[in-house]
Amino acid sequence: MGIPLIPTVIAFTAGVLAVHQLAVLPAAPALALASVPALLPWRGRALWAAALLGVLLTAWRAEARLAERWPAARHGEEHVVTGHVASLPEREGRNWRFVFEPREPGFPQRVRAAWYRTDEPLRAGECWRFTLRLRAVHGSLNPGGFDYEGWLFREGIGATASVRDAARCDAPAGGVLAGRQRVSDAIRAAVPGHAATGMLVALTVGDQSAIAAADWDLFRLTGTTHLVAISGFNVAIVAGVTFFIWRWLWVLWPRLCLWLPAQRAGLLGAALSAAAYALLAGFEPPVQRAVLMLWIVLAALWSHRLSQPARLLAVAWWAVLLLDPFAITSPGLWLSFGAVAAIFYVSLGRLRPPGLWHGVVYLQLLIAVALAPLSLFFFHGTSWIAPLVNLLAVPFFTLLTPWVLGGVLLLLAWPAAGAPVLQGAAAALAGFRHALAWAAELPELWLPASPPPGALALAVAGCVLLFAPRGLPLRLLGIACLVPLLPGPVPPPRGALELTALDVGQGLAVVVRTARHTLLYDAGPAFEDGFDAGESVVAPFLLQQGVRDVDVLLLSHGDQDHAGGVGAVRRLLRVRRELGTPVGGPCRAGERWEWDGVRFEVLHPGSAGWRGNDASCVLRVEGAFSALLAGDIEAAAEAALVAAHGAELRSDVLVAPHHGSRTSSTPEFVAAVRPAVVVYGAGWRNHFRHPRPEVVARYGAVDRHVTGERGALGIAPDPESGVLEVRAWRERAARFWNAAPGP
Repeated sequence: MGIPLIPTVIAFTAGVLAVHQLAVLPAAPALALASVPALLPWRGRALWAAALLGVLLTAWRAEARLAERWPAARHGEEHVVTGHVASLPEREGRNWRFVFEPREPGFPQRVRAAWYRTDEPLRAGECWRFTLRLRAVHGSLNPGGFDYEGWLFREGIGATASVRDAARCDAPAGGVLAGRQRVSDAIRAAVPGHAATGMLVALTVGDQSAIAAADWDLFRLTGTTHLVAISGFNVAIVAGVTFFIWRWLWVLWPRLCLWLPAQRAGLLGAALSAAAYALLAGFEPPVQRAVLMLWIVLAALWSHRLSQPARLLAVAWWAVLLLDPFAITSPGLWLSFGAVAAIFYVSLGRLRPPGLWHGVVYLQLLIAVALAPLSLFFFHGTSWIAPLVNLLAVPFFTLLTPWVLGGVLLLLAWPAAGAPVLQGAAAALAGFRHALAWAAELPELWLPASPPPGALALAVAGCVLLFAPRGLPLRLLGIACLVPLLPGPVPPPRGALELTALDVGQGLAVVVRTARHTLLYDAGPAFEDGFDAGESVVAPFLLQQGVRDVDVLLLSHGDQDHAGGVGAVRRLLRVRRELGTPVGGPCRAGERWEWDGVRFEVLHPGSAGWRGNDASCVLRVEGAFSALLAGDIEAAAEAALVAAHGAELRSDVLVAPHHGSRTSSTPEFVAAVRPAVVVYGAGWRNHFRHPRPEVVARYGAVDRHVTGERGALGIAPDPESGVLEVRAWRERAARFWNAAPGP
């Protein structure tokens, strides 16, 4: 009796997922003990062995990848390193970002490097001798937020670095990477300065760095991101077009058909063209997965075994995880397999509606509904208009993708003829963008939500029922399974009052929640290189807590490290009222309100005469405990606060002024507040050296916490003892790839 394939793949996947939930990789004795049941004669040992294989493979690969990381003890060291640029460099003004692969031993195999304020041209594949300031992998860590450390781990990047000095090597640039750079340069030269040039480059070589942030927002709102980022959809288009072209050419020579049937020749051409396109696109993990899945489907067609799509998907899934077990944390893996499963469910089952257009509409609706739970899980929201937009956008890109690739081939062979073809494609893309901009004007396109995993699993089951063949009992029960996805009441915070200082790097964002209200004090920084704390940290955290409406957004002052994320918060959440922003008006001392028995009072500034950091809005909260949020005030504003309020400043929790700068936290201010807990909103090993040692010493033996060292900090009284409790996210929820808490 053979081992059932699908249960075996599920067991293997469970083993891979189990390792990804661990804070520390399992030790050899634990793995040896876990292998014993696989050796015993019992009915489930085959499935146990499959799960154990997933555990062993993931742990072994993870151990090797972690061993390559630059150690924290050597953070900030400078070394002269020779190597080559291993990615298409991303340019923003005079700054470059790229992946660098050193040649010398003793360094990580891949380093994510930044080169600031340089006019030097940088090309993929070039050899350089850099003086690098190397940094250990470290990023912000928050509930629901983007895990930068996890992303670096998945990409195989063992360190980040900044270029201090540089000199070119004599070795010439070559290989596929240099060829991709030449294609990118040729497209930019053929369509210079056009708004759609970045999308042309993205569709061709997979370089998305030139697509504007506003365009990405349009794609998100309309559910069309998958069309621009090279994925299974684009690879399938190339393979499909090549199949028909190759099959048509093959039958022109009848003798060839005697040697190999035209159908199989088309399948072979499709496989080769998909591989070539994947190389042109950089063979990044999403493209690798798409090509592997396509090859397995083509192999099934070749051997006439496409009648068992579930087994086919299981084999493809298993192959992907065997090659890269860390892909299981990638949203693209789940979305691509989910979409293919939905297509198989409709196309190869008993769900074929009469007529081509009925089938297309039905399929698009099914894909949208089926992928909605995954979108809510990974992106904390979904677009209701996505099915309608994609009904037109998918056929458009089905025609556009071969048009663009054909234009690129013509451009390389005959530039004078290829340039007009690409310019026409750019005009078509510009029209597509204008249509998206029109659609994005519709109200409430993005539906923010973050249902619990149980509700998402129930919704997936509901999709299977809802689109089941006619005659299956309880089909309408699928609608009931989707109900938990609808926004429900906001879960209450931990206690009557909860304060969470988010880890936004060198910056500040604090969430204060009462039983039925939410206040956001600052929204963290946003940088030109793509990190936006509002989008990556603040909004995901609030949605993960079930919060979709911010009752008050209070901005302490306009410095970028406090105000950078405000725009993203407005886009992703509903903000009812603002204070301290141009939209909401200035923050003024004396303003008071009360929510659910918790009192809020603005203590500073008392007049319009304050400037700079000293104009920061200072807020005091009084409920189950008291908290003082001091923004970036310095000595002068602190003296004014002490003179005006004196002992009334006394608070259990203090969010330290100016991140612990030496210009703040004067002895008089510290003596007036007398906090039991001090929180510093400062990045890990930041170049300002915040909090300064002399400032920390002024507070004495208080409970001290730095967001950059310990992740997001949740502060609330313990429900049983009433003692104020600080929960550090890096200690509670870190995975094995995350840096350890501490300086």
